[in-house]
Amino acid sequence: MKKHPILMAKQEAKKLAKTSGIQLKQALKQIAFQNGFDDWSSYKKHIDTYWSPKGSPFLNQWFANLDQAKSYHMQNGGFLLTFKGQYFVTNAEYIEYIGFDPRDQVWQTVQYDLSSSESLKTFFKYYGKDK
Repeated sequence: MKKHPILMAKQEAKKLAKTSGIQLKQALKQIAFQNGFDDWSSYKKHIDTYWSPKGSPFLNQWFANLDQAKSYHMQNGGFLLTFKGQYFVTNAEYIEYIGFDPRDQVWQTVQYDLSSSESLKTFFKYYGKDK
């Protein structure tokens, strides 16, 4: 399992900020420019494909707005994931389909929500891929 591309880009930006003496925000923008994008937000949406690497036979609930996704997630349960700047709530079968165990303790730790960088860090640290 490889690390989530957004976490990898942020890690690269942190190194760039430290070695260049610039703010993280500037480093993120520079990383985006290096990859052909005008800003970090556009680049982030482009690389946010980790949770949907292949076509899916599953019906997921999709949202363009994080607050709506979180509200649906809180009311209905499931697993909150991201894809290209959007959000979707899915079920345990989908989690197995993409190669993870929906019963792993880490899901409770992140409250079945991988929509933030902090929850992604926790998730990948659990799987021993935070290196």
